[in-house]
Formats: sequence, structure tokens, C-alpha cells
Amino acid sequence: MTFFTELGFQLPQFPFIAHSRGWSAEDMEKNIDYVEKSQDLRDGARQLAERSVGMARLLVDNVARTGKTTRAGRKATPIKLL
Repeated sequence: MTFFTELGFQLPQFPFIAHSRGWSAEDMEKNIDYVEKSQDLRDGARQLAERSVGMARLLVDNVARTGKTTRAGRKATPIKLL
């Protein structure tokens, strides 16, 4: 994620959804079944989508209101040649 944020991508809060059955659960058939049936993962994906849409709306509204994107930080400052 650091690579993409350095390029200017914006990520919503809590951008990960994950699960773990532990190190000893190496059986892919049961793992796939768990993921497909997990209400917690489904809820997490839905909430991430909602956060993503909310953040996109904020970004689009900002550009529509100001007509430009904001820039900050040392990498956004043009280099002045002497």
C-alpha cells in the first residue's frame, strides 16, 4: 500500500479484510468453504465498499468544488532552479 499511496492513490480507513484458520489449516477445500460461507467476511467486504464509496464521494466533491486537487509535502513542491 505504501507504493500506491506514494503515487497518489487514496485508501479508505481500514482497507484490509482477512481471515485466518491458523497455521495448521493447510486444507484449501475447507479454506474455500469457510470464506464462501463467512458472514463476517461478507460484512467486512460490504463495510469496506461503503467506506470506499464514501471516500470517493469526498474526493470527487472536493475536485468539483475547488476545480483542482490539493498537493502537499516535499514531493509536491516544484524544484526551483537557481
